[in-house]
Amino acid sequence: MFGLILNIGGRSDDINQRLIKKDCQINIRGLPQRKPLLRDPTSKTIILPDAAGSSVITLKTGNRIEIDCPGANILLDSLSLGEITDAVCISGTIFNIQNKRVEFGSVVCSRRITSIARYTGDKCFEKGKEIEVGFQFSDGEFVKQMTTCFDENTREVYYSLFELSHQIGDQNTGGTRPSWTEGNFYNLGARLNNLYPNAAQRSTINQQLGLSDDDVKYIKPTGNYYLARGHLTARSDYIYYPQQEATFHYINSVPQWQTFNGFNWFYLERNLRQYAANKGLDLIVMTGGYGISTLPHESTGKPVPLHLYVDDNGNKAIPIPELFWKVAYSPSTKAGIAVLGLNNPYQGNVSGSVICDDIADKLNWWTFERTRTQAGYMYACTISSLRKRIPQIPNYRAKKILN
Repeated sequence: MFGLILNIGGRSDDINQRLIKKDCQINIRGLPQRKPLLRDPTSKTIILPDAAGSSVITLKTGNRIEIDCPGANILLDSLSLGEITDAVCISGTIFNIQNKRVEFGSVVCSRRITSIARYTGDKCFEKGKEIEVGFQFSDGEFVKQMTTCFDENTREVYYSLFELSHQIGDQNTGGTRPSWTEGNFYNLGARLNNLYPNAAQRSTINQQLGLSDDDVKYIKPTGNYYLARGHLTARSDYIYYPQQEATFHYINSVPQWQTFNGFNWFYLERNLRQYAANKGLDLIVMTGGYGISTLPHESTGKPVPLHLYVDDNGNKAIPIPELFWKVAYSPSTKAGIAVLGLNNPYQGNVSGSVICDDIADKLNWWTFERTRTQAGYMYACTISSLRKRIPQIPNYRAKKILN
């Protein structure tokens, strides 16, 4: 996909010695965050490493690639080359870029690459509108990273859909996290960045439950008992930094208790990436929320459906899901699975939240204690079983479970 550096010394007196090599190699490991995207000049797709585990993109002498910094400029020393330019392999780490012989490692973007989220014009999940997240290039091309489905009335994200590459083990790691981006989708009386701080969400939740604003019964001042920005498609589900940063759009998130987000849900995401890498399988992955989480009203004891946003007139938005679900399907093996987790550390009886026939004991790739309520009680079903409750999930016609 994109990627850039080989282990380059960057010294001009090494260039002639390295020109005896026949192939160019770009090692994507350890890339700084401002490296450009690499695209195939014909298909316009982001280039992946040669093979899973190799971390290297190999090019024959004379082969051409496209280097891109959407939303920024390509920098070569102090020279600005615009958003898009070509690079032709000479040898080793030496490329011809705009008639200059340069070390590939010296090419950077002027700032972080920018992703955008935009409506596609299609409907989804009956009440939702489809949104795609990706990179808009100055040549008119748009490279999609994920698709989400958004309800403009409830401000609920129904799902996020993407393709998990079997080469996920080659991913860039580390780096700083970008800020979350709201865009023009929510249009509430408050910015989403102002809804998630502990004091703000405590006040909102307590207002719904008949508690004082500063009561710490549910939203704790320390520890993991608070609502996090729960990624649907995870940052770590992508290989390159710009792809990872593209997951920080609010329309790829819903409120998730950190007791779940940082524990069983985190381990499930990691296990699924390990599965794809170990089996060498590309997976279609769809993730969403189901139902609305409740807590008892302090005075009446009746269950109250919880929302992250409540205005002065009592209008509510951004429901907190009762469950998170994830569907994974392998087109090559026709195997699939649906996994669900309870998003409420205070819910004692979990039986009412089991909405499909549990087959979790048949899976051999989970490495976490799935029945711990505080960490997020989890179970698994066939995709067809979950579709009986969520019929909008595509009929992937899985012939066996993902195992």
